[in-house]
Amino acid sequence: MKMVTAEELFEYIKAQDINIEIYGNKDVAITGFTSLNNYRLGSITWVKGQTNADLNRKKLTAVICLPDIIVEAEVKLITDNPKDVFFKVVDYLDDCENVFGIAETAVLGKDVQIGERVFVGDYCYIGDHVQIGDDTKIEAHVVLHSNVRIGKRCVVKAGAVIGGDGFGYSKRDHRYQKVSHHGRVVVGDDVDIGSNTCIDRGTIDDTVIGDGVKIDNLCHIAHNVMIGSHSCIVANSTICGSVLIGQEVYIAPHVTILNQMQVGDGAVIGMGAGVLNHIPPNTVNIGLPAKTIRNRTEEDWEKY
Repeated sequence: MKMVTAEELFEYIKAQDINIEIYGNKDVAITGFTSLNNYRLGSITWVKGQTNADLNRKKLTAVICLPDIIVEAEVKLITDNPKDVFFKVVDYLDDCENVFGIAETAVLGKDVQIGERVFVGDYCYIGDHVQIGDDTKIEAHVVLHSNVRIGKRCVVKAGAVIGGDGFGYSKRDHRYQKVSHHGRVVVGDDVDIGSNTCIDRGTIDDTVIGDGVKIDNLCHIAHNVMIGSHSCIVANSTICGSVLIGQEVYIAPHVTILNQMQVGDGAVIGMGAGVLNHIPPNTVNIGLPAKTIRNRTEEDWEKY
């Protein structure tokens, strides 16, 4: 853990073109980070929306907060996005060394292309002709089936399965006949894929996950799905086959989207919703079946 002054932290954040101001003792030493609930003197914390009464009970060394938060501290870093700034500070102070390499227990197929500074964890299976981009981390017990392509700076968490056949069948004489799958899964750059999430390859075309997409644990992404850049899909959501999801879409926990539906750019789908019809862009949708209740507001954009 680094020990720095408040002014050093301020200069580090400011150098990233982030709007930030500093008030108080710039020379105060910061020896770590803590939450507000378990605050430790000498550390820096992030004040969210706690009441003044809550804050007055604590003696704070350093705090990151919004301009309108009233809080007593030796030094305050004021910014319009304290959460983002706080976690940049956390990463800076923690200073964890990046580990890369391929675990001895990992199994690699033929013609696997692995970029620079890639980590592949224990007991992973990497199929034939897989491509993994620079600075990507593949945690333990991940399966990447043949022909999967993972971009740069991605994280695939433990137990995820990417590129297996989808759940595709035709009916003949009252019996299910398997539909063969020949597509790939193509994952863009800066994508996070949660533990035990499954992403199926396409039948003919590819399943595509755009740049910057964040997928939580225990999600199912079926064959031929296309997810636009910088969308977010939260835990236990199911995206059925051939769904088209636009850019910057937010899908809350436990959402189910019926096959072949389209979700417009910037849409929000609320927790537990069932999408049985196309979703217009820049709208907020809730319920089963999901219905549009209003347009997405600036507050929605900041929150989701």
